[in-house]
Amino acid sequence: MKNSDTLRDVRMHMNEVLREIYEYIDKNSQRFVEDLIRLCKQPSISTQNVGINDCVDLVQSMMGEVGIETEIIQTKGHPMLLGLQKFEGADKTIGFYNHYDVQPPEPLELWETPPFNADIREDKIFARGVSDNKGDLIARIKAIEAIKEVVGLAPANVKFFIEGEEEIGSPNLAPSVKEHMPRIRADGYIWEGGGVDGKGRPVVSLGVKGILYTEMKAKCTVTDVHSARAPLVPNPAWRLVWALNTLKDRDERIKIAGWYEDVKPPTEEEVKLLESSPFEEEEMKERLGLKEFLLKRTGVDALKYLYFTPTCTICGFDAGYKGPGLKTVLPQEAMVKVGFRLAHAMNPDILFPKLVDHLERHGFGDVEVTKLAGYEPCKTSVDDPFARFVIEKLTEVYLDKPVVWPTSAGTSPMYTIKNRMGVPVVSGGGVGYPESRAHAPNENIRIKDYLRSIKFVATLITSF
Repeated sequence: MKNSDTLRDVRMHMNEVLREIYEYIDKNSQRFVEDLIRLCKQPSISTQNVGINDCVDLVQSMMGEVGIETEIIQTKGHPMLLGLQKFEGADKTIGFYNHYDVQPPEPLELWETPPFNADIREDKIFARGVSDNKGDLIARIKAIEAIKEVVGLAPANVKFFIEGEEEIGSPNLAPSVKEHMPRIRADGYIWEGGGVDGKGRPVVSLGVKGILYTEMKAKCTVTDVHSARAPLVPNPAWRLVWALNTLKDRDERIKIAGWYEDVKPPTEEEVKLLESSPFEEEEMKERLGLKEFLLKRTGVDALKYLYFTPTCTICGFDAGYKGPGLKTVLPQEAMVKVGFRLAHAMNPDILFPKLVDHLERHGFGDVEVTKLAGYEPCKTSVDDPFARFVIEKLTEVYLDKPVVWPTSAGTSPMYTIKNRMGVPVVSGGGVGYPESRAHAPNENIRIKDYLRSIKFVATLITSF
């Protein structure tokens, strides 16, 4: 194919175009791996503000190397980066969301090689952020390079929407999206992540749960007190234990008034997806060291609870002395972090006042409650044309029927695109696999999954 060919010619010879693009990717695979390593060697730990600006500059430079127009957008926190690749004659736009920030690498002693060395072992790349989310980001940039070098045309322009605070809850994302909405909007978005399951099948997720993440503090005295005074002096740790006991019963049902008012049950089509998707629960329980799931849930019933019910989770508790040996003390202050996963149609801004009111009505108005993060849940229908298109292209590239989940048990700021703009969003075709160990020591991806992700993205763009 020549760059002077018309878009119509490209569409007529799509199989030939893709064959040449795939050949280009294979021929340049070593360089593409080196480019990913280059980004992974640059730390970008958002929670510690380590390497952020240097990483933004590097991502912008790497996008510029393939001719993608970019602009760094300053926010109240870490910068956001917008990219645009225009193709002559293209009448559609596909968007890609990514983040350049990564989790802290600790505990460092559990890494076999330093987390920012980006070492290759057994045809895998080991590095903090290689799976979450730098591998996906570079795969998408390299797909643009392959398209431009081989054919120079595509039926869809491409927008990149890259943030640097995903790993700390994206606190500044929503206002930035609102301000730059026309520049971010596309006909459909591919979200970060995705990959293959244990049998090599591509995995598609059509949504995410929301979250309300809170911190609760109880303070009873101006200083720590000798525990001999326990008959007279209140204990803030007990205050929080009693307060927590009012939030959820032993059947895992949240007891806050009105908590379930807006919950939407799965549709008939979504239940069919759950019934048709593989759920290897015995393998999951073995991997987690469990004999059974909560309340002996199993099969499709377990999946309904996983994807379509809200949760209340104690994520961390801190009070008093935690060192070796004894220290008899009444702590001055106690703190607990409580996260609520939200099912479809729940809204964290509506639910937070209900939580505060619940504590006050149960005699815990002295407990200080802070909202640390809040994401709305969202999902795209499996019948949406964009979702069907992505599933079709995954089938073509991976030569296997994708596993399609109607939503995810996890959370991300997908609502900024799906809910705020009404744009369909799908997660799939990423670089991950079940042993990628995102957020854990020895995070890694397989090189073969990285290269296949590049081919999928190129197929998606040239076929859109």
